[in-house]
Amino acid sequence: MKNKFATQNIVVAGLGVTGQACVRFLQNQGAKVTVWDTRAQLAVPESITVPVVLGEPPVNFWQQVNLLILSPGISPAIEAVSNARAAGVEVIGDIEFFARLTNIPAFGITGSNGKTTVTLLLTHILKNAGMKVCAAGNVGMPVLEILAMNLDAVVLELSSFQLESTSTLQLKAATILNVSDDHLDRHGSLQSYTETKQRIYAHCEHAVSWRAQPETAPVATMAHTTFGLDESDSNFGLRNNWITWQGKPVVDMAKAQLVGRHNALNIQAALALAMQAGVQPDTAAPAVYSFVSAPHRCVQIASHRRIRWIDDSKATNIGATLAAIEGLGATRTGKLILIAGGDAKGADLTALQPALNQYVDWIITLGRDGKKIAALTEQSEYVNDMRDAVTSANRRAQAGDIVLLSPACASLDMFDNYAHRAKVFVDAVNEVAAQ
Repeated sequence: MKNKFATQNIVVAGLGVTGQACVRFLQNQGAKVTVWDTRAQLAVPESITVPVVLGEPPVNFWQQVNLLILSPGISPAIEAVSNARAAGVEVIGDIEFFARLTNIPAFGITGSNGKTTVTLLLTHILKNAGMKVCAAGNVGMPVLEILAMNLDAVVLELSSFQLESTSTLQLKAATILNVSDDHLDRHGSLQSYTETKQRIYAHCEHAVSWRAQPETAPVATMAHTTFGLDESDSNFGLRNNWITWQGKPVVDMAKAQLVGRHNALNIQAALALAMQAGVQPDTAAPAVYSFVSAPHRCVQIASHRRIRWIDDSKATNIGATLAAIEGLGATRTGKLILIAGGDAKGADLTALQPALNQYVDWIITLGRDGKKIAALTEQSEYVNDMRDAVTSANRRAQAGDIVLLSPACASLDMFDNYAHRAKVFVDAVNEVAAQ
């Protein structure tokens, strides 16, 4: 492979985890590598020994460049990338680069919400079936680092940012789990965002989609399995809290550690993908029962005074919060108290209103767009910070109630990231529990 890159002049854009993995791989292959990062001020890691250009690239920077590998966080629409294309430079992402270097059987998972849960669950199912498999892409390992591994398959979590720079990826099976308003500041419209998600089916053998959202189905005709919360005699469905396949009960949701109706959909999607790897649903059931959710994705973090405290800090968009509200609200026995707010990234927050009216008994909001969310219902209050939100929820909650942190917003207006937001939430819950 080294000879293939020895004469290549390649620019890697972005010095995050993906960019650094690309630099390591290309250096090992003997390529001439330069790094460009859009940030004018950046502490370059000591491990980066190739030339680094920060901020706006100099005039004639793109001359003699063969390939630009774009990290997902950098928009392909910015001027510098347009200049690269105008100079004849091919622009791709690391997923596309990976696709050109391997024929390992791959499974692709995208969607506005649930991607990480389904990616890790499918990986867990396949490992329990005896396959050598790992998760990569938007979660797990950078894709280029798995090229040297002897794997039976790879499970790829793919964001819209990754898909927009991918064109030849071959997939055994793929799914768009759901589509809701997200990243519209980058994609411009829901239609454009949805079209980007549809790229996952471009070279796919078998599609898996949600019956309740036709836009998750492939546009082209191909082998196809669906899932949903209704009953189905031909696909996956739900009946009496059992996931069914062609009408036959296969997974008892009461035994699963993933809670809520939204996770019943996630499990169905993972089972449908696993079938394309040769693992039947009843065989996969024990792996479903033993699977533990990734952090900050509708995970119970405490239960004091018989009040359940749920951390769903990863819910950084409206669709994720709707999934959590509907998933928990439909089966609750006590009140559901919601903590939400942050930076809504320009999303239409009124989409929350029907679910708030139907399922949420009280909402406590905070952050940049918290007051907009509070205005959607009279059963609400706005507070200054997370500690105040938890204190208020604890004062209102009684035995049998659920307090759900599911912000529907990004976290950077008040926190370092969604994990930091979750830590502040957990710390505050521990404080009130100790009182």
